[in-house]
Amino acid sequence: MQPTYQLDGADTERIVAGAAAEAQLRSAAVTIALCDGGGHLLRLVRLDGANAASAEVAAAKARMAALTGRPSADQERAINGERAALLQLAMLLSQPVAAMGGGVPLLCQGQPLGAIGVSGMTPDVDAAIAAAGVDVFTALCSEARP
Repeated sequence: MQPTYQLDGADTERIVAGAAAEAQLRSAAVTIALCDGGGHLLRLVRLDGANAASAEVAAAKARMAALTGRPSADQERAINGERAALLQLAMLLSQPVAAMGGGVPLLCQGQPLGAIGVSGMTPDVDAAIAAAGVDVFTALCSEARP
């Protein structure tokens, strides 16, 4: 057996706070979602001014990144390019997923622990806000002991 890592409530608070701080710097009204490696929602924060749809989209972006282990923007590029068949993932995964930029997997020492998804602005802004959450996660991971 292998020891594994797991996100706890304090971890999710810190990760979302890091992303929210970046959103505030950018005056971005977004929703930030965090899920575990199975795509199950752990935390969802809809910042002031974020539209209602952004809550569902942020969670779906996080799920896509968690379940595939890749940034959701990679899936979006593939679908818009040579891999239109990837559109079938939403049906196959039996969970709402979105192949749109703004979802980033959270990997600790190669282990997928979950993902962060951000929605409400442009794909580049959503991705930058998610990256701020990933930076916090990376710091947490460096301190982690299985």
